[in-house]
Amino acid sequence: MKNPHAVALGRLGGVKGGPARAKALSARRRAEIAKRGAAARALSMSPADRQEIARRAAEARWSTGARPTTALDAPAPVRRLLRKYDPVRLRWANEDHRYVIVREILLRGGERALQWLRSMLASRAIRELVRSYRGAGCDDPERQKLRRVLRLTIADIPPQRERGDGGRSRDQDWAAS
Repeated sequence: MKNPHAVALGRLGGVKGGPARAKALSARRRAEIAKRGAAARALSMSPADRQEIARRAAEARWSTGARPTTALDAPAPVRRLLRKYDPVRLRWANEDHRYVIVREILLRGGERALQWLRSMLASRAIRELVRSYRGAGCDDPERQKLRRVLRLTIADIPPQRERGDGGRSRDQDWAAS
């Protein structure tokens, strides 16, 4: 049993063990110890937790900076694709607007526009966004192209039906006047 007075007296100068040990170890040995600790922490997590941490780490590693606020913040090749829309009203944070931007890039965009889109959204996020909108605002050839490019099925993006709304699509609300 340790003498509590001796322990308190030893702590007067502060805890020295950890920093002194780290200083005495080589960089390679510290890295080995850190890796073993990370592996032990990872084993204590569920696979879903590990996957989420890996996804966030990759997102942080490969992010290129601030997200655009409006279509005006996008690079020139993307802005050219969105000419028929009001660039101030077309907002990236709005999921409906984001779908319009993604759809236009996938259908009409060149390599630079596609590269920008991939820097903004993961491939899986692009697929899920387009799948959730089921090809809205597209005619049949455009729907076929989306299916082919994103490897989606006809169940994901069905053929266009006759609309009862007079032919008006949802995204015409953001079109430039």
